[in-house]
Amino acid sequence: MADEEDRTKSGKIFAGVRFGVIPSESLDEGFSVKIIRTLEDNGAEYVSSNKHGRLNEISLYTHIIATTSDFPDYDNAADSLIPVVTPTWIEHSLQKQKRSNTRNFTPDPSLFFSDVVLHCADIPEGDKEAITGGVLAMGGTYSANLSGAVTHIVALTEDNSECERAKDKNLPCMVVLPHWFDDCLKLGKKIDERPYTFPDPEILNPKYSGPVLKHKENQDAFVPSRTTDSEGLPEGVFPASQPSPSCRALNIFSGQNVKLSQDLDIGGRLRGTLEGLIRSAGGNVTNNISSADTCVCQYRDGPDYIHASQAGKSVGSLLWLYHMLKKNTWTNPMRRLLHYPVPRNGMDCFRDCRISISNYTGDARTYLQSLIEASGARFTRNMSQNNTHLLTAHTLSEKCEAAREWNVNVVNHLWLEESYAKCQVQTLSNPRYTHFPKRTNLGEVVGKTGIDREVLMNRHSNKESGKSPPKAKANAIRQMQKPSPKKQRQSSEQEQRSHGSTPAELANGGDEHSTPLTDKEHRARNMTLPTRTPATNKEAAGKENETPRTTGKRGAKERAVNKMHDLAPDIALYEKEVKRKGGVTHGGRRIDEDDGAKKGKEINAGRKRGRVESEEDDEDEEEKDAPTKSKAKGKTKRAKRSLPPIDHRMLLTGANEYVADDKMEAALKDRLRYMGIVPTSNPAEATILCAPKVMRTRKFVAALAVGPLVVHTSFLDHCLAYDEPPPAADHDLGNDPDTEQRFGLQISEVINRAKMNQRRLLRGWNIFCTEAVNGGFDTYKDIVSLNGGQCLLWKGRASVNVTKRKPLPDAGEESQNQGGEEEEDVLYLISGTSKDEKALWDKFRALAEKHDMRPRIVKPDWLLSCAMAQQVEWKEEYELKRS
Repeated sequence: MADEEDRTKSGKIFAGVRFGVIPSESLDEGFSVKIIRTLEDNGAEYVSSNKHGRLNEISLYTHIIATTSDFPDYDNAADSLIPVVTPTWIEHSLQKQKRSNTRNFTPDPSLFFSDVVLHCADIPEGDKEAITGGVLAMGGTYSANLSGAVTHIVALTEDNSECERAKDKNLPCMVVLPHWFDDCLKLGKKIDERPYTFPDPEILNPKYSGPVLKHKENQDAFVPSRTTDSEGLPEGVFPASQPSPSCRALNIFSGQNVKLSQDLDIGGRLRGTLEGLIRSAGGNVTNNISSADTCVCQYRDGPDYIHASQAGKSVGSLLWLYHMLKKNTWTNPMRRLLHYPVPRNGMDCFRDCRISISNYTGDARTYLQSLIEASGARFTRNMSQNNTHLLTAHTLSEKCEAAREWNVNVVNHLWLEESYAKCQVQTLSNPRYTHFPKRTNLGEVVGKTGIDREVLMNRHSNKESGKSPPKAKANAIRQMQKPSPKKQRQSSEQEQRSHGSTPAELANGGDEHSTPLTDKEHRARNMTLPTRTPATNKEAAGKENETPRTTGKRGAKERAVNKMHDLAPDIALYEKEVKRKGGVTHGGRRIDEDDGAKKGKEINAGRKRGRVESEEDDEDEEEKDAPTKSKAKGKTKRAKRSLPPIDHRMLLTGANEYVADDKMEAALKDRLRYMGIVPTSNPAEATILCAPKVMRTRKFVAALAVGPLVVHTSFLDHCLAYDEPPPAADHDLGNDPDTEQRFGLQISEVINRAKMNQRRLLRGWNIFCTEAVNGGFDTYKDIVSLNGGQCLLWKGRASVNVTKRKPLPDAGEESQNQGGEEEEDVLYLISGTSKDEKALWDKFRALAEKHDMRPRIVKPDWLLSCAMAQQVEWKEEYELKRS
C-alpha cells in the first residue's frame, strides 16, 4: 500500500521500480535506450549491467525487461520472484495509466498464450468459460471489451456484431475458430492460426483435406551437418551470407572461463578453432574445471560434468556451443534437448524401441533422428512389423496406414521429446501424443521441449544419498505453483502412487545415466500459474516442504502469493473443462435452452467481473485476495476432510443415469473419492466392474481380463446412500440362472479363470480384424490387447509376417484355457459380411497357407465369447463360410 501511495503522490506509475534490460536479437541497443528513457520518465530507476553484460546483484531489481527467457540470470530472477516481462508490459501499463499484471507479459515459453489477448464473440457459454480459463492458465489475457489490444476474436462465424465492429474499426486482430484453442491446449504448444482463421478456415473447407506438406522454418530443430568446412566447423552452422565467425564481433562469453571437456572427442584442429572463437567472444579457455564458469561436454557422466553440475555452472553440449556462436546470443542449455549433454549409450528405458519417422522434413527430421539415437532407441529409415513406434507429423501417409495394420504405435514427436526430457518412456494413453490437428504440420513445433530439470534432480538425489536436496523455500514455491485445482491437488500424491508415476518412483527406477545437478532446487518460473498458497503447507507440519517463517522479504512474498490467488478459479475451471470428452470445444457441456438463459447470465456476470478485475488490477491492488472476498460474502471455510488411500478403481458401464451430466459425474467422483474409490474409464486399471447386468459392451468385456470384483449397480446405490462401500459379495453380479442361460457362464468362474490367466489368455496370438467390422477395429484391439494378444488391421497386405504359435517356456496356468494344440496352427480373421470385407477373405486365406497355417474367418462373437469366458473355445457357428 505504501508503494501505491508513493505512486499516487508522485503521479508516475513506475515510481519505485528498479529495472534492468536484457539485450537480445529482438531487443537491440536502440530499442533498449527507448525503454530506459520511457521508464525513467515515468518514475522508474535503471540499474545497469556489469562490465560483462550480466545483471548485478539480483536483489537490486524489482523488474527485468526481456523478450526471451534465454539469458544467464533468468533462473536467479525466478528463484527470487522477480518478474521478467516483455516491453509490451510497459506499453500496456502506460495505456491504462496503471501497472498491469506482470504475469500476462512473461517471455516464459511454457506460457505459450502470453501474447494472446482474447475476446469472445458468438460461442456458447460453456465453451467461452473453458477457452477463457485455458488462455488465462497459459499466460494469456481476456478482454471483455473489443479494443485495440485484442489479438484474437474467437467466433463460430463472421456473421456477428463483434466481428463487424472489428472490421469497421480496422482492428489488427485475427478471427479464429475455437478449435484453434482446443488443439493448442491438447498439444501444450501454440500452433499456427492460419488453418483456423476467417474468412476461409481451412479445417472447415473440404477442398483442404490433404496433409500440410510445408511448415514454418523452425530454428529450434536445427542440427548441424556432420561434414566440416575449411575451419573445421560443421557446414551450415554459419550461413554463407555472414562473415567468418572468427571475423565477427562476438561477446557471448564476456568475462567467463570455459572448459572444453575431453569427452568431446574432437581433433586438435577443431579444438583450436573453438578455443579461438571462445577467446574472440570475450571468454577464456581453461583446463581447470574448478575455475570454469561454463563446461562444454558430450555425456552426462565424467568428472567435469559431475563437478560443473553440482556447482551450479552452465553445462552444455557442443551443439549448444555451435548454436550460441551462430546466434552470438547466450541461451539456456536446458531449453533444447540436444543442447544438454546426452546419456552415454542412451537410456535403458529406450533400449527395446525401434522408431521410424514419417511426414517430418528438413531440419525437423534430422533433429528427431539425432534425438532417437541419443535416447538409446534404434532409428529405422524403413518401417517394418519389427518397429515399435512411428513418429509422424500427420496421419495421411502410407507409413501411417501400414503402422495401423501392423499394430505399430503411431505418435507425434511430443512423445519422444517428453520421454527423453523426463528420462522415462511416457504412456501412450496420454491423448497429447496421439493428437494430430487437421491442416497442421506438427513439424512447426518440433524442438520446443526442454530438459526437465526437476526430474533429473529427483533421480540424482534418490540415487546419491536418499536425501531430498531441495531447500524448504524452493519446495514451498514449487508447491504454490502447481497448476491443479484444490481437490485434485489433495489427492494427487495418492493417485500418482497408484499409477506408479510419482517423481520419487521414477527416480527409484533410474539407471546409470542419472544426472548430478546442483543441490539448488529447480523452481517453476516466476510466471508459472499457481494455485497453492503457503496456508496449505499447514497440512504438512514437520515435513521437509513446510514453508519456513521469513523476516526479510516477507511483504514482497506475501504480495506475490496474493497475486497467485486471483487466477485459481480460472485454472480450476480450465482443468475441469479440458478433461471433458471432446476437449474444450467439442464437449457435451451446454446450457439447456429452458433454464440456460438465466443460468448463463448469472455465470457470465460473475466470470465477467472476475476477468475484468484480473485484467485491470494494478500489481499492488492485487493484495485484495480470495480470503477478503470470501469474508465479504459472509461465508466461513469448513475444515477439509482428509482423503483416504485409494482402495479401488471403479469402472461403471451401462448405467448412464449416474452420470447424466457433468455436474452429476463430478458429484459422484467427489463422494466416491472419500470412500477410497476412484471412478475410471480405463478397463486395464479397474478393480471393481459395476453394471446393471452382464452385458457385451466394450468396457465390460475388456475389464473381465483383469479379474475385477463384478458388482450390481446396487453396490453404487448403497455407497451413495450410506457414504461407505458395502461388502461386494452382497451385490455380486452374473452368478444367476439368467446369466447362465443367456451367456452360458457364471461370472465367479470367469473371474477365477481371469486370475489364472493374469491377462495372458491370448499371449503370442496374432488376430487380424477388418476395418469395417461391426463395433469397429479399436474395440477388438482393446479386448485382444488386454488379454495379452496382438490385434492387426487386415487390409489385404501380403507382406505381413506371421508364425505358428508354440508353447512358451514361461507359460503358466493360462495355457489350460488357450484351446490346446489344435489352436497352435490356426490364424484368425474377425470380419463382417459386407462386400468390401468379403473381398479380403481370399487374400487372408492365401496369407495363412503361405505360412502353413489354417485360416479361420470368424464373426466377432468368437472373440467376445472367448474374452467373456476367459477361455478359448471353438464352435462351428462362429465361422464365416464362402457364399
